[in-house]
Amino acid sequence: MKYLVLLAVLVGCVDDAAGPSEDELAALDDWAGAADGKADLPNTYGEAVAWVKDIYTNKMSAIWKNQEHPATAAAALARIRQLIGADPTAMKFVTTVQRLHADLIDHSEIDIQLAPGKVIRLVGDPKGAGAFVDTKVFETSLSPALCLTWSELTTAVETAYQPGHYALDFVCHTVTEKVLRALDIGTKLFSSQIRTYNTARFVWGPILPSFDSNTPGAWAESRSCGK
Repeated sequence: MKYLVLLAVLVGCVDDAAGPSEDELAALDDWAGAADGKADLPNTYGEAVAWVKDIYTNKMSAIWKNQEHPATAAAALARIRQLIGADPTAMKFVTTVQRLHADLIDHSEIDIQLAPGKVIRLVGDPKGAGAFVDTKVFETSLSPALCLTWSELTTAVETAYQPGHYALDFVCHTVTEKVLRALDIGTKLFSSQIRTYNTARFVWGPILPSFDSNTPGAWAESRSCGK
């Protein structure tokens, strides 16, 4: 229920008749994906980019109320060990890229299922970057799911604690991007399903291509569920 309320709030926030149309944003996202760091942003997209920056800076948050947010990656990993209550080094953790549709823009994050009712959300948000503790995954799960070892989970959490300031140095999509890159996972399978992902990546970085494989069969076995 809380996510339905949040979605309604977000849609209300971003419903701006003066902003770009859905087609204009889609064209910008397509261009950003195709440019992949090989071109400067054309001036023709200037107003759309300014609108996107304003939305993410001032009106977008995917953290509901006061979810627990460890201040550092080390504190987050210690809290995760506590939540697991067992030796995590022999375990695999189902991890998914999550998407929230909010009118013309989307939110993305990476969620790690520790156990029933115990979820870690890796988020770039005005409330901070890094791990947030929740009871269920956020909105829509995008395939394929990943099955991370404890070492890979550690890499993901440490990468999520993006330094800097929200909307100046990072937004949700760039944290998602950097976590997947840290795991050597190509993002096109996911970014093609997330509106404004490519645009945000081009605006806030990293704009250079990762050259990571977009074929799940080429990923490390530990990172693919259901093989």
